[in-house]
Order: sequence, then structure tokens, then C-alpha cells
Amino acid sequence: MRPRILSLLLVVSLAASTASAGSIGLFFDPDAASCSGPIANGSTGRIYIIALLSDVADVMTVAEFRVDGLPAGWVANLVPNPASNIVLGNPFDGVGCDIAFPTCQADDNVLLFTVDLLASTAVSDHYLRVRHRNPPPNPNFPCPLVTECIAPIYDKVCVSGGEAIINPTGPGCTVAVEATSWSRVKSLYE
Repeated sequence: MRPRILSLLLVVSLAASTASAGSIGLFFDPDAASCSGPIANGSTGRIYIIALLSDVADVMTVAEFRVDGLPAGWVANLVPNPASNIVLGNPFDGVGCDIAFPTCQADDNVLLFTVDLLASTAVSDHYLRVRHRNPPPNPNFPCPLVTECIAPIYDKVCVSGGEAIINPTGPGCTVAVEATSWSRVKSLYE
């Protein structure tokens, strides 16, 4: 019995701090197929912030994250998903944001924001990265996260933070997804 308890404690500590399932990514197309692209100095380029949920949960209601790496002097004009009803903060302000939906979002890819970037300087191989809110509102979740839409618990699930490359000179980027959630891990021991 003791090894089982130790195993459960190990799984609980890992689930609270490092479990990752799905991702919040930055894409140059609304289908989440390309995470690198051109934005010339003096022009506007569009990116999409999308929660990739196919391996996370059946549904989500909230996403919490920030985006680091906006080039100095660039302007990000954000348009939240029209289906959302609450947006707290700004993903590009160094602190981050929460975006919430009044109903469960059941798609594999959930659009969070459409972002028009106005380039005021020339950059190449410049990375934008999704990170956790700074500081994370809940210190047990120092990660980008989504909230599952399973009442009454609404579990928080850490997700990977994606990246985008502006004006890449080499190969593009990839987004990794690792499937797990505390609810699913816990069910293994019940």
C-alpha cells in the first residue's frame, strides 16, 4: 500500500506543477497550420492566438497566459473571440490575461484573439512566446492554462506555450502537445 501512496503523491506533485496537455499557440493563419511568417517594417501582419485542445479536455471555458517578445515599438491591436464574454488584461503587457467564455468551447482549436501587429522596426528570426501570467494568480499553476468545463470542479490544466517566429530565415517552428490532465491522472488511482 505504501508504494501506491508514494506513487500517488508523486503524480499529484507533478500534475500540479508540470502536467501539460494541449497548448496555446501563436499562428499566422486561422487554421493553426503555420507558426512563422513575414511582417515587414512599416506594415501590418496578422497572427491568431489559438488554444489547441484536442488532447486536453473535451471542452474549456477560460484560458490564462501572456505573450513575451513583442518587438520594441511594435503595436498589437487585439480583437478577442466574439464568443468570449470576459477579457481581463492584455497578453502583450508583460503580465498577461484571462479570456473567458459563457459557454463551453468544444472545438479542438479555440480562437482566443486575432492580433494585428504594426511593425515599426525591421526584425528577423524574432520569437513571440506564450508563457504563464506574471505572476501566476495561483502559484500551483505557474504555466499557461485552460479551465476545463466539467461542473462543478472546473479543473485547471497546464498547457504548453507555443511560439511564433516573425521573419524566419531558416525553418519554421513547431508546437508540441502532451496529453494529460489531473482528472485523467486521478482516475487511474480511483
